[in-house]
Amino acid sequence: MSKIIDFQIECPDCGRQYQAKVFRTLWGDGCTADNFTSRLKEDTNMVTCPHCGHSFRLPLGLMYVDVKAGFAVWYEPQPDPNIDNEARQYAALFGADSYYAKAPRVKDWNEFKRTIRRYYTGELKANPITKFDFGSIKQQASKPATPQKKGGCLGVLILLLVPLAIGIALI
Repeated sequence: MSKIIDFQIECPDCGRQYQAKVFRTLWGDGCTADNFTSRLKEDTNMVTCPHCGHSFRLPLGLMYVDVKAGFAVWYEPQPDPNIDNEARQYAALFGADSYYAKAPRVKDWNEFKRTIRRYYTGELKANPITKFDFGSIKQQASKPATPQKKGGCLGVLILLLVPLAIGIALI
């Protein structure tokens, strides 16, 4: 499931602030090398200042993940410590060599798209999920919320996997 977050933006042109809804995660499940751009559009995370009209791509980390194809790729236009934290959490949850924990981090938007295409064509291969640590999910769920965080992918993933894990535990 793709994750959209509210983000406070300061226009680099006029300096005024405004809020916009942007993607933190894009899910491409079921896509191919030919059609993944239907999910990852050229205007993804492009914002336009309502005050001066300046348009630009927000320099915010964005994860593209395809669980069916078994890979994830980060667009990271500038260093993002939240991605470091999420990678550690993914390693604890799915294994240190899983595609979530080892997702490549790409700075350039066009290279990000080329990297995704290379996974879909089979040129690049990702490591599978090697474990599912239910204890890590419970530990993450019991941590107090941190309202200052601007967004992440792990919370969405936990919301999707907890019901699955509970169902498996009941079998």
